[in-house]
Amino acid sequence: MKKYFSDEELLRRIRFLHFNIKHLEEDLEKNEGNIDLDDLNYILEYTRILNVNYGTDPHDEILQELDITRYFHDPEENIDIEINDIMYECARVLWVLAKAYSTLSERFEEEEEWENAIISMLESSKMYKAAAYFSAASIYQRKIGKTLLSENLELNSEETRILSQSIAANREEKQNNLYFASKLYSGLSALSKRLLYLKKHEEKKKQQIRAQFHYDMGKACFLKAEASKNSSITTINQDRVLKLKQKANFYFEKANKIWTLMIETLKDISSTEREILETNLSIVEDDIDINKVESLDYEQIKKIQDPEPIVIIPENLAPFVPKATIFLTHFVPKDVNQYRFQRFKKKKLEKKIPYSKKEKLLDKKAGMLRAINELKTLKQNNEIDGKEFMELMEKYSMKIEMIDRALEKLAKR
Repeated sequence: MKKYFSDEELLRRIRFLHFNIKHLEEDLEKNEGNIDLDDLNYILEYTRILNVNYGTDPHDEILQELDITRYFHDPEENIDIEINDIMYECARVLWVLAKAYSTLSERFEEEEEWENAIISMLESSKMYKAAAYFSAASIYQRKIGKTLLSENLELNSEETRILSQSIAANREEKQNNLYFASKLYSGLSALSKRLLYLKKHEEKKKQQIRAQFHYDMGKACFLKAEASKNSSITTINQDRVLKLKQKANFYFEKANKIWTLMIETLKDISSTEREILETNLSIVEDDIDINKVESLDYEQIKKIQDPEPIVIIPENLAPFVPKATIFLTHFVPKDVNQYRFQRFKKKKLEKKIPYSKKEKLLDKKAGMLRAINELKTLKQNNEIDGKEFMELMEKYSMKIEMIDRALEKLAKR
């Protein structure tokens, strides 16, 4: 024990952090108290101190000496679990941190601070992933429980990543960036499909995910149709807009049917779950009512292309790993934990790599070329008239010539 935490002041600090984290956990359960960054930094500091490679040494004696709470109440199973492994204790507090970030995100969303809401939910996703790694490394833990099972924490990580994408899509829709919102909803649908196939879900969960990815793709189709209608640089292709709206209703009807069947057939849904399903039904029914178009059969529907998906939320990689991994695998990674903890404490975004003048010009040229290709596509689909097409082509071609001249001058220096 003494070879790990021999300093009495460090022991006092561990206990101080532990009980502050306990208070934060209680506030989260009661939905009380204002969360600030100090509360979150306590968890990061606590995990950094306890994240030691203990090798084959038993943890019971160390935990007794630390004099911290040795029980975790598993809300999934409604049981108290004795903590026998320090990595499990780290998983527990990282799970609390993930919940705190999620709560912060909800508050930011209510205040329409969209960027903070997205970042907070992404941090939640990362912390669930880190908790999953620590849970998997807790080899001395006698009982894991459902809440801190590494597989379930991984799924929580995926779900919070989806929520982060959902906030981003909602923000773009509210700001009337309909083309981009359409692509984000399509990406959201793709993420939900991925979640469906990650594991065998219980029936209730499986049906909810299925309904959600149908609804999100319906939203993507509808917003793309609205964006095409509102576009000021294209001549409206009424047939294309109609087909997108018909495909939107196809997806909306599928979601409607699944949510209706869930209410009618599932016997193990709580009153809260029923209320959520009824809210979902109300929303999709409103969407169908707004989007009144004639239905198509499936053979016709499958010929209509879905909007291109964009996922702007990066893969939810854990920002740090348990040092016990060295003991478990004999693989010695570079110790970057300290640096990563500092980054998270400061809450700074990664510094952007400064571009050279040449790289900036090449990026601009690539953007111009993409715009020209998009114009050619619009022309082929008869979505832009000839005069407007020629004017825009001339404009972009002149810009490319200017960029090329600037690149030539740089090359001669």
